[in-house]
Amino acid sequence: MEKLQIKPELTSKMFEVLSGMWITGCVKTASELNIADHLADGPKAISLLAEETDSQEKQLYRIMRALSSVGIFEELENKIFALNDLGATLLTGVPGTVKDFVLANMSEHFPGFGDLTYSVKTGKVPFEHIHGMSLWDYYKKYPELAANFGRGMTGLSGMELQGIIQTYDFTPYKKIVDIGGGNGVMMHSILNVSPESSGIIFDESHVIEKTKQLIPENLKNRCFVSTGSFFDKVPEDADLYTMKWIIHDWNDEECVKILKVCHHAMPKGAKLLIIDAVIPDDSQNKPHIAKLLDIVMMACITGRERSANEFKDLVERAGLQFNRVIDIGTEAKSIVECEKI
Repeated sequence: MEKLQIKPELTSKMFEVLSGMWITGCVKTASELNIADHLADGPKAISLLAEETDSQEKQLYRIMRALSSVGIFEELENKIFALNDLGATLLTGVPGTVKDFVLANMSEHFPGFGDLTYSVKTGKVPFEHIHGMSLWDYYKKYPELAANFGRGMTGLSGMELQGIIQTYDFTPYKKIVDIGGGNGVMMHSILNVSPESSGIIFDESHVIEKTKQLIPENLKNRCFVSTGSFFDKVPEDADLYTMKWIIHDWNDEECVKILKVCHHAMPKGAKLLIIDAVIPDDSQNKPHIAKLLDIVMMACITGRERSANEFKDLVERAGLQFNRVIDIGTEAKSIVECEKI
């Protein structure tokens, strides 16, 4: 066989792919040091940034130079840095922030991405191999990290909430249950556009304690909470059930169990919306964020991202009818509508 020759431009391309890890490390540092928050009031010299973050000026400059070179923050003259739109996604506590999600991915999740071979060889979860417990047990053991992860999920909600609300008509449904509803942001958004509807946010007790406190004053007369495990029981007799980023957390058998619990609770004619990424059924395998989110699942939990046909198989195994997939304008989420007939 003739010896293969690798083209220099392809070596360069792969080098560029690898550099994504290096810049992500810089993003983690900027998040940990709250750089975006420090720049929120205006540009600052690196010397002042170093002083405010208790950092070494030379090392911090190297981080900020690298980030600015790829459009995260902006370097002005004389080593002065400014917040730009992309850097603003690392602000603390604002809608659309990815700061907390960055910290989760680059802290407790990160070792799993370096151990994907373990999953390929064994079919098991790298996170569990490294940490000695499931992600969910880990978050029960370290509630402060669980809280950060919850904030990370909330920050990402801005990516899809507007699309969900604008695309799907919730007004016909009088009683809505959000299964695994977390802090309730999605339910609040639904009720704000459905003034005749009431809602129940369902989650585990340690989550719901905080959720109840977060219900806005204008919704307290029609937004309620309920506790339990969706593997056992969910609130009954609602017109509509929603699950956002829940089904992708579990393997097929676990998903069918969850969906059967939903089926049992639903009256005939009730609908279930599974809000997850949907991998396109394309023969050419074009780039799609769901294919990368699937690797996050592989690294950290038993779940996976699925195609429309795979969702159809799951819901039908649970006794539900698969109606349609609804595009909401982002690859990270679609609505899979199901119904009990």
